[in-house]
Amino acid sequence: MNLDQGTQLIDFFGLASRRGKLIATIAGGVILVTFWVVMALPNLYTSSAMVLVEPQSVDEELINSGVRKSDLNERLGLMTAEILSRQRLSTIITNMDLYQDEREDLERSEVVDLMRSYISVVPVLSELEEGRKQQTLKFNTFRIVFQHRDRAIAAVVAQKVANDFIDANIESRTDITSKSLDFMRDEIEALTTRLSEVEGRIALVKADNAGRLPEEFESHQRILQFSMGDLRDAQRILASAESDISYWKNQALTASSMSTPPGDTASPGHRLRLLEIEQGGLLARGFTNRHPDVVRVAAEIDLLRQQLSSAKESGDAPKSIGEQNALSELRRAEMRAVAAREDIERLRVGIADLEARLAGTPAVAEQLDGLGRQYEHLYRSYQDFSNRLQQASVQADLERRQLGERFRILEAAEASPGPSSPNRILLIFLGAVLGLAIGGGIGLIMEMSDSSMHTSNELQQALGIPVLASVPRIMLESDRVARSRRILKESIAAVALVVVVLVGGIVTYLVVNGTGILDSQTAESTPAETEARAATGIGRG
Repeated sequence: MNLDQGTQLIDFFGLASRRGKLIATIAGGVILVTFWVVMALPNLYTSSAMVLVEPQSVDEELINSGVRKSDLNERLGLMTAEILSRQRLSTIITNMDLYQDEREDLERSEVVDLMRSYISVVPVLSELEEGRKQQTLKFNTFRIVFQHRDRAIAAVVAQKVANDFIDANIESRTDITSKSLDFMRDEIEALTTRLSEVEGRIALVKADNAGRLPEEFESHQRILQFSMGDLRDAQRILASAESDISYWKNQALTASSMSTPPGDTASPGHRLRLLEIEQGGLLARGFTNRHPDVVRVAAEIDLLRQQLSSAKESGDAPKSIGEQNALSELRRAEMRAVAAREDIERLRVGIADLEARLAGTPAVAEQLDGLGRQYEHLYRSYQDFSNRLQQASVQADLERRQLGERFRILEAAEASPGPSSPNRILLIFLGAVLGLAIGGGIGLIMEMSDSSMHTSNELQQALGIPVLASVPRIMLESDRVARSRRILKESIAAVALVVVVLVGGIVTYLVVNGTGILDSQTAESTPAETEARAATGIGRG
């Protein structure tokens, strides 16, 4: 090929004549290899179950479900992570005896990851929602899709995963409401205990401070006012009694002096009057009761009074009527004075006690106010949690009866009538395009690297002199026969190779994927396949 003169149409014909066999061989080899590989790929059957998200059956204005209204995408993501966890998928693999060949070469986690790669959860969008690319899509239906080499197992697994979603939704919602109910009960129990503690502390404070309680403050004030009035009355009575005592003493002395004979200076009465006069003079001069003269005179007066009293009791000295009356009034006055003093002492003690109680009332009131505020706060919380407990009980009953939002199988999983992958026609077409591209590329590279001249124009261009004549290729009859035989052999070999590859690909397909006839004659179904077919109503073949 002469690149100096540019690419011409005749160059492609020359390339095809010289490199056509190489290009066809490479392209054919790639196509045959692609065909064999494509036929060796196992069939995968896709089965899906559609799940409908039904709203709450009871009016939400009447009963709140108690479950946070999060986006369906978020809840599906959480449930998908839980359902497609390693433990759940491993249980399915064990129970249904899946991926027997893969389990011999792969770790358990790798087998689980392999199964997880064939499960997908996709939303089902309506025609209106499909055009809303830039907005947040809200849907109420989704599909669980599963691919497997056995169409029956694919349907059973898809249906089982869909059922797991339904169970997980019910379990999640009932678990949330149950936990809320248990939390409310625990809080109410704790609040009840704390209320009892505060009530006990209030009762203890009242018992320890009886008489100093705030509710007794006003009554104590009234009692104190009455006691102060009674004290003043008792003091007036005492003053009046003391005044009467002095008065009747003087009357008794006067009556006694009048009953004594005049000029009898040796009588005790006359001596007593003189001593009293002397005592009055000493006190008038400013002597105190501790002065020796005052003490001597007081002692002698007491002695004389005792003698006179003894004489009167024995009846030795007759008394006049006036003296008897004075002494009688004196005794009554002394009795009133004693009673008044006792009342005054009692009232003073009571007033001091009332004042102490009134003084301690503010501290007790402050302590009780603090406890009362704490009790009121706890009681409000208790009432609030009691109302919430009733609501949580209704919500839990709502979820137990499955009247809240729930998942329902809208379309059960069914066995696929045909394999969904691989797309063998597309793969073979892509292999053919790739083979032609590789063959053409290799032929073009070899043509460009070939320095030999194939036409007179190339020779004339290389030497720079005109070519007078060119001799065409001369083939004898023996050459034609030899070429025909060679072409026949190569054609037979190519056809044989194509037949071998086609037959080998078909046999490989039958071995890898099997058919109804081969399955019924040469292979027995595994327990999982038998269970899957029985569950989906699909027989062998």
